[in-house]
Amino acid sequence: MLATALGVCIGLLVAKYSSSNYSPPVTAAKPASTVEQLQEAGRNIQASAQRISVIPTLTQRMNILLMGVDSNGRGTQRFTSTRSDSMILVSLDPESKKVGMVSIPRDSRVKLAGEYGLDKINAAHAFGGPKLAVETVQENFSVPIDHFMVIDVQGLRKVFEVLGPIEVVVEKRMKYNDWAGGLHVALEPGVHRLTPIQAEEYVRFRHDARGDIGRIERQQWFLRALTNKFKEPQVILKLPDLFKLANQYVVTDLSPEEMAKIANFGKDIKSNQVISATLPGKAVCIHGGSYWQPDFEGAEIVFNRLAGNPMTPAAVAAVPSNSAYAATTPDALASGDSVSCSIKYPRGVEKTARAFEKQLGTAGYKVKYVLRADSGDCQHEQIIQNSYKADDLLTKKLQEAVPTFSAFPVVVNLDERAASDFVIILTANTVAPVAPNLEKRPDATTVR
Repeated sequence: MLATALGVCIGLLVAKYSSSNYSPPVTAAKPASTVEQLQEAGRNIQASAQRISVIPTLTQRMNILLMGVDSNGRGTQRFTSTRSDSMILVSLDPESKKVGMVSIPRDSRVKLAGEYGLDKINAAHAFGGPKLAVETVQENFSVPIDHFMVIDVQGLRKVFEVLGPIEVVVEKRMKYNDWAGGLHVALEPGVHRLTPIQAEEYVRFRHDARGDIGRIERQQWFLRALTNKFKEPQVILKLPDLFKLANQYVVTDLSPEEMAKIANFGKDIKSNQVISATLPGKAVCIHGGSYWQPDFEGAEIVFNRLAGNPMTPAAVAAVPSNSAYAATTPDALASGDSVSCSIKYPRGVEKTARAFEKQLGTAGYKVKYVLRADSGDCQHEQIIQNSYKADDLLTKKLQEAVPTFSAFPVVVNLDERAASDFVIILTANTVAPVAPNLEKRPDATTVR
């Protein structure tokens, strides 16, 4: 019974940061709802637990499409004709014991499944509910989706009220007032234990130069913070209240047994085992409308790395040899093509940054840049994969060469104009490196 309830709550917590501002209502057919199924599962949870004598184990990869929808106003039904203001493909891989998380910007311009034509991807849920949204993602990105979970963000603050204060790194000063939407953001930079209202402000803020893309990245870091919160012993006592919220604010096609599998898999996941990415692309204006134009070539690479989706031979062949996405061949490595890194650090950390530069150079890496960046961009230690060459295998080699990096979360941020394969982000609290491991030199005999 505990495992089943925990599974629901993990799904709720993963999906809950899918918060966003109000979207205009769209007339559509009522989506196929599974609210009744979830409520029935709640009423029969004890009977379900009795049938599950051993906690089920996740034995193969599971891909779940998470969506956050907002209300269309008073008197409207939840989950009906609502746009998905946030969309995340989460891939749970029991083999590697990692979680891949690809955020799909709500303004992504794609062809909707069926006869709806080109539109923003968030319209799929409004037109046809979770089913059409799942079909749209599958058809555009050729990634298999096993299940979906939709959360009404009206329950966002209620979830935070149950969980209690959440320790979060606020990257920069955030000030914004939306009187119509009832959102009043007033956060200062630094590590804070956010109240329920402040937590909602943090995950919804998008009024800076990076807009929705910056908000997506903050939400991904917030999710990592939630993994720590969920491990607190006292959260177990709050499961009944969380389960009630799930019944009211969540729609999913996950069965109680599948939720138990997620719970069993997720209980030992650490922050650095969550790999995140945002769908590659660029902001464009088409006929006066703002869109995110996906880079489908880069998207295939991202879903390959984070969701285990095999790349088609045609896609591999289509990658230009001079593209940052082009694979590095063994011949190129043998000819001296080294793996390159850049280091970013905040003010006051130059000595530590130079120590890492020296260690990377000794281990055979080409350090292109050591840059002092704005403190707001250096609040989270991380390894950023910038190129096709910087895959999971090379990341592992990098972490073996510099053991300090093993604790750094990995972020995929493919960039055709990337100056280096990896970008290492240091913070004011980053510990200086230990002695270099010379046996892990990335030469042609060790890198493939």
